[in-house]
Amino acid sequence: MFLSVISLSAQGMRSGGMGFMFPDSLTQITLTGKVTVDSSLPMPLYSIDVNNDGKADYYLNFGPVWYSPDNSTAIRPKTGDQITIQGGKMPSLMNMNGLTMIIVYKLNGLLWRDPFDPMWNDFGNNTHMMGQHAGNCSGYAFGVSGTKPQTVTLSGIVLVDTTYFMSQYYLDENKDGKPDYYLNLGPWWYESSSSVKRPNNGDNITIVGGKLQTTNGLNVVIVYQINGKVWRDSSLVGNYFGGGWMRKNNSNDKITNPFDEKDFMMMGSGWNMGGSMMSDSMFARMLELNPFNMSNGKGQNIFKGYEMGVFSSNGSNGMMQNGGCGGMMNFGANANIQFHFDDKQIQAYHIDKNSLKVKYWNNQTNQWITISNAVINQSANTITFSNSQIASFYILTSDKVTAVKENAALPSGYSLEQNYPNPFNPSTVISYQIPVSSHVTLKVFDILGSEVATLVDEFKQAGSYSTAFSSVNSSLSSGVYFYRLTAGAFMATKKFVLMK
Repeated sequence: MFLSVISLSAQGMRSGGMGFMFPDSLTQITLTGKVTVDSSLPMPLYSIDVNNDGKADYYLNFGPVWYSPDNSTAIRPKTGDQITIQGGKMPSLMNMNGLTMIIVYKLNGLLWRDPFDPMWNDFGNNTHMMGQHAGNCSGYAFGVSGTKPQTVTLSGIVLVDTTYFMSQYYLDENKDGKPDYYLNLGPWWYESSSSVKRPNNGDNITIVGGKLQTTNGLNVVIVYQINGKVWRDSSLVGNYFGGGWMRKNNSNDKITNPFDEKDFMMMGSGWNMGGSMMSDSMFARMLELNPFNMSNGKGQNIFKGYEMGVFSSNGSNGMMQNGGCGGMMNFGANANIQFHFDDKQIQAYHIDKNSLKVKYWNNQTNQWITISNAVINQSANTITFSNSQIASFYILTSDKVTAVKENAALPSGYSLEQNYPNPFNPSTVISYQIPVSSHVTLKVFDILGSEVATLVDEFKQAGSYSTAFSSVNSSLSSGVYFYRLTAGAFMATKKFVLMK
């Protein structure tokens, strides 16, 4: 249990919502060669020989052993197979036995996994192949769906795929080691207002959620409760997953981001100007996307992105003009729009709050245009503005990023130091280093493996840290304990002794 490892399949090696690292830190690469599969290990190890010399040149990461793509016929290769893969080349600090690890995106031209897909927007009725990041400008917004969540209570073992950026959560109900449901816990930054945390790989949990029947792949369950504690307010999901109707004679019809009620659009009365583009009632939706899904976003320093959809009674999206995306619609009244951001997002993307901006995509000039009348409330973390023209895409961005101090050298690798003093009574200090920004947990366990304390459970910038642990006001007795650091795919454990 207490081994220091870097996981090949990256399952169960961390907690929190984020995986290895941000996608733009990986160089995309295409390789062709012969596969070797080492099945002697607990998790099969895949390698590829690209120069036909009989030796492995790269390791290939296909995700957890149970992973297979929902929307593709791609299957894992066997020893001797000649394949072509596209993937992300991991940095040298993640090398194994001197070889670079490649996270596989496509296998022989077929989708294997979409590292950028904002799967929190998967409500059982829309799937995407590489999204807009790969130039497929099909959009994510969807209109009124006949699918409504069925409230269910399920128990099982949690399976966590941490291969890339955002961890993906699954439930193994029949305990056969394979996923039976995809658990929609929301974006990586989402946290419950209660004390409940995201589950770890291997946790035995009971959830209450909204089950959605899908036509292909696993059924989706939007999680409302975890082990009896509220994870999210089910009323925000409702019948329309945050979307809503704008009715001709109504004022202040409101739609929200289904995972953040502080993101909303409220349409004023008189919005309907008539004409063939305007139904008496129109359905609107607001979705938050992964910044890497935002079309034409290169060089914009995006830390939040949104897509708006406005659908007529026949189901067509008025934002999709001439078969493309990124359009705009004009209305007879102003829409009041508010976007909310989280300090975790500010930190993760190194954003300077003093230079925040909100921009929309103008498909006529093919430019991002700054909204000049936007009001930024730094204490409430909101950006608000009013406009009678609604765009399909909005981004929150900054002209500046927070800098790392010149005299603060970043660590070259992960490390967990031995605590000092050791043995200790009543307190000791634990130091550690992380070379890349990631979600970090530092936990204490007793000799039986039971968790007795959580010292750190938050997103941390790359750097060196020290944390104090005290036995004061605890029922801990003298004896041997363990402390475990988890950061991205890295995990290390050390032993220390409490002597009262």
